[in-house]
Amino acid sequence: MTKVLFLHGIGAGADSFLRLHPLVPDSEALSLPGFGDEPADPPLSFPKLADWCAAKIDSEAGGQAILFGHSFGGMLALETALTHPDKVRGLVLCGATPAFGGRDPSFAEQFLEARLGPLDRGATMEDLARESAVSMVAPDTPDEIVRLFADGMARVPEAVYRDVVRCLTTFDRRDDLARVAHPTLCIAGTQDRAAPARTVAKMAERLPKGDYREHDCGHLIPLEAPEAVADDIAILRNRIAEPKP
Repeated sequence: MTKVLFLHGIGAGADSFLRLHPLVPDSEALSLPGFGDEPADPPLSFPKLADWCAAKIDSEAGGQAILFGHSFGGMLALETALTHPDKVRGLVLCGATPAFGGRDPSFAEQFLEARLGPLDRGATMEDLARESAVSMVAPDTPDEIVRLFADGMARVPEAVYRDVVRCLTTFDRRDDLARVAHPTLCIAGTQDRAAPARTVAKMAERLPKGDYREHDCGHLIPLEAPEAVADDIAILRNRIAEPKP
């Protein structure tokens, strides 16, 4: 069985997968540089992170892995598949898009202001965490799930958060999707405003071996719908394990 490595988003570390990880056999939730106990390595870039991810595949999964990336982690999974294709057996891109925002630079400016402006004006990561968590889940999400994400985000060092937010705005692999040869499952939340379902569905259509699933939840899909996502991962694993005709 090919090991699954989980890659998290910009808001919180490996604890983003606390409700999903136990449901997936032979899996490991990684913390990106600067999160959890993983040493920071500023300034971050997607090529640097893909090299880091490839090294983790070697050390934690014996040289090949299925990458499950949520949000920013999905972008990193896609980058790794394109730059280190032999180390990736399959991809799950969850609440992820093939590029940051639109091609208009004003979108990035507005995003940076929304994410970093409060910190510039004196807010703490604790202040930012609760507001961010509430904005990313479906309205009827239990408060315990909101708290779980917010508590994780509050522990992220401000300098690391600023660096990863800046890095996020540089991502664009829209024109490279046809080169992704790996079986890929794209998962969307029907109420996700950060990675709209229609955008995720279009990405799946453009991937040579892309499939699509959606669940009734917001952006924090691994926390909001862990059982359904675990089933999705099992489907991809079975697809990879099927003998070639």
